[in-house]
Amino acid sequence: MNYRIDTHIHTTASDGTLYPNELLDEIKKIGIEIFSITDHDTIGSIDEMKELIKNEDFTFIPGVEISVTYGGKEIHLLTYGNSIGNKNEKLLGILNSNSIIRNKFEDDFMYFVAKKFKFSFNEYATYIRNPKNGGWKAENFLKEKNIISSLPDIFKLIEESKVKMSFRNPKDVIKELKEIGLIVVLAHPPAYYKGELLDIKFLDYFRSLGIDGIECYSPYYKNILDANYYKDYCKKYDMLIMSGSDYHGDFVNTRKLGIPERYISEKSLEKLLKLVN
Repeated sequence: MNYRIDTHIHTTASDGTLYPNELLDEIKKIGIEIFSITDHDTIGSIDEMKELIKNEDFTFIPGVEISVTYGGKEIHLLTYGNSIGNKNEKLLGILNSNSIIRNKFEDDFMYFVAKKFKFSFNEYATYIRNPKNGGWKAENFLKEKNIISSLPDIFKLIEESKVKMSFRNPKDVIKELKEIGLIVVLAHPPAYYKGELLDIKFLDYFRSLGIDGIECYSPYYKNILDANYYKDYCKKYDMLIMSGSDYHGDFVNTRKLGIPERYISEKSLEKLLKLVN
């Protein structure tokens, strides 16, 4: 028997537009049987989803997408484990550290924007974002102020501001995640160098740190040859071949839940569940 899977999904806890109950409705509609919530540096929707599926016939693998910095790039690590939840103090410490970094960056960036467009920073500081909008606070605020109209607009402003965001290094973060007993997967490889293939040295380095797999099925891939490059690497080293839509609801309407469509065998499911338990 094969099971439809999507292990990279966002909710209102980070920058998606669906609450957990709304997401579950969508999952039911398209027939996904195995799924994960992987919000950015937060597990705010995990415990709620655990409650929602208690009497449902789904396999839910709790997850979180954690940012690290390597070679001057923000790299995303999809992290999974049934122990993920609001009682995991060690994981909460890692996520809190990233939240502090994100908030400091956003404040510094918005000081620049406020000065450039001549409004009070306090107007932004007191702004309350509607989570159903998706995105993040600065992006929502600037849209409502009609300063930007799209994601490329805010990225241009970030570049102009010269404000940098640097997370912790992957060596330390992956070490801590593995000590907690979680599995770690390199998310959407084409996202980091304008779609260029990550070289073997890059992959070997992250494998040496202990990653368990690579997201080989993702909407970021432009052709099957690139995806096969990472699949072949995973097969060579007996690593997990993971798949995810990076679904954000209406916030990123080009990414659809359950796409790319993938089904895994019972044997593959057993291997995955054994690792995340």
